[in-house]
Amino acid sequence: MTTPAPPPAPTPAPAAGSATVGPFAPSPAAVRVSAALGLLALVLAYGVWLLVVLHQAYRGDGTSGPLVDASLWSMKLSAVVGVVALALPRTVLGHAARVRAVWAQYALAVAGPVLAAVHFG
Repeated sequence: MTTPAPPPAPTPAPAAGSATVGPFAPSPAAVRVSAALGLLALVLAYGVWLLVVLHQAYRGDGTSGPLVDASLWSMKLSAVVGVVALALPRTVLGHAARVRAVWAQYALAVAGPVLAAVHFG
């Protein structure tokens, strides 16, 4: 007769405040790098925004679209969200919130030129 094997030891729970990242999730350093690249992409988005606004101003009736102010605010908010995602420490901003902030940063940066391109006239 054989004796049964002892049950496996339970895995310890992660400590409070530690970043648990799944096997396919980006690492915290990769998320910070993509936030920094998003700030560089924002410069490109601002250039596209400027081209769109100037094209609308010199074409046809000489006015830009009605959402130019909203598009500019979108790009400003993208910069703020990018700096928050890049600069805040891990104890203040968790990994999942940082990933969502980077997604929001890119979405707001793309929304700037798209909103500026809206022209109803």
